[in-house]
Amino acid sequence: MYKNLNYYMILIILSQLFNIIAYGQKFIPEPRLSVVSVLIEDRIYYIGGDDPSKTHSEANPENDIFYLDLNIKENFLTWVDLKVKIPIISGHAADVGGINQDSIFIIGGNHYDEKNTNYFYRFDTKTNELSIPVIQGKAPPTRVARNSVSYEGKMYLFGGRAYTPVGSALIYVNQLDIFDTVNLIWQVGSIVNSPGTLSGYTATLVNGIIYYIGGRSQQYAFSPMTEIYQYDIVADKWSLKKATTADTNAIPGPRAAHSAVLFDGKIYVYGGLYFNADTPYNVPAKETFVMLDTVTLVWSVPPHNSTNAPKLAYHSASLKGALLIFAFGIQMDLPQAENQNNNSTYYFYLNKPIIDWSSEPLSGTKQLSPSSTISIVTKTPDTPTETAIPSSQYTMGKMVIVGTSVASVLVVLTIIVACSLIYKRIKSNQKIKRESNNPDGQGAFNGVDGNKHSYLQQYPPVYPPVYQQFAPQQLQSHSITGMPSPPIQQH
Repeated sequence: MYKNLNYYMILIILSQLFNIIAYGQKFIPEPRLSVVSVLIEDRIYYIGGDDPSKTHSEANPENDIFYLDLNIKENFLTWVDLKVKIPIISGHAADVGGINQDSIFIIGGNHYDEKNTNYFYRFDTKTNELSIPVIQGKAPPTRVARNSVSYEGKMYLFGGRAYTPVGSALIYVNQLDIFDTVNLIWQVGSIVNSPGTLSGYTATLVNGIIYYIGGRSQQYAFSPMTEIYQYDIVADKWSLKKATTADTNAIPGPRAAHSAVLFDGKIYVYGGLYFNADTPYNVPAKETFVMLDTVTLVWSVPPHNSTNAPKLAYHSASLKGALLIFAFGIQMDLPQAENQNNNSTYYFYLNKPIIDWSSEPLSGTKQLSPSSTISIVTKTPDTPTETAIPSSQYTMGKMVIVGTSVASVLVVLTIIVACSLIYKRIKSNQKIKRESNNPDGQGAFNGVDGNKHSYLQQYPPVYPPVYQQFAPQQLQSHSITGMPSPPIQQH
């Protein structure tokens, strides 16, 4: 028993150390482009994406659904893996919806597996279940390079390109699809005075009106940044507005694969790329960071610390109050011969007179500056009401947890040592008593059968258990699988 007690003591120590080590382990997402981000409460969910540096045989046919936890109370941001798999898709659209606005609907995109005919998923953020819902109405053909806007339970998706095999002609589409996420039914909107065909644009909701910026209508036909198409959701009406700039030399260049967010009545556009028949490769869009005043429709370059600011494309942009978060995509300022995957997350603070920014590798945990604040959006995105919450130190919280774990180990060790000493004293007293009754010492150490190892043979030592993690339960009505799919079309 004394030897077995040593085994148990080692087991307890290892389990406690495992808890400390496991606490320090982090989920590290892999670089990817064309990932879609959806903000729900204090989490930014990331769906899909593709790593162009890997061949189809090297790439996993399935992708993780994960999120960035915006822990405002502790003032640090961490990646969390939900252990939910989805077939690799890129160029898709995704947005929040459902009765309680707690589901993410994933629509269209490129697939590696051409046999997979499903291009519509629903992800429940409360149960972490991925399913294929039954939709009413006539479903539109599969599209890529669309952006979506969510407004009062409906998703608005315009244009895009039809999904075609690699090497075939690109087919651009002029259609406004409306998906009712509450009643699960497809509808269509007006296309009178619409931009015509358009893909690779951004769609930003401003007081019930969608602003469409950038993109291209054909292979080499990019939409000028001075042309702002607006769609009035309530009136179901399109209009074209002309944007200007105080400095004609500062007019932002045309682009696709960029991002846009709304903050304080202004649309902040970031990154993107441009190409034409004469350029041997894609180039960064002129003026990486620009701002459009939604009242005056005047473009300007926001005052910011531009030192080493990345030139991103095919990235994701999410806004939590005044904190603008860029993740994934490719860095256009890197040489074409190098791996252009973006391996960092960038944080821009829009509420400062001169916009400051910082970065953190995907493998790191971001701790916000003690002097910074994050504004919480408590109403709809197009009419934000902000409440500033002061920051707190994540480091102190982590030290408390680690200190508690270490203290628990010391307590366990103290108890074990005390029990061991008491046990040895009892055994010593028993041995003295037996020796007094059995002077020759026979039978004092052997078992009934005379074999001193019989106890260990009957009860072998227990080794540290194997810890198994279980994936969230999937819906029984549908089986979600993923297979390799066709490569992304270059343009």
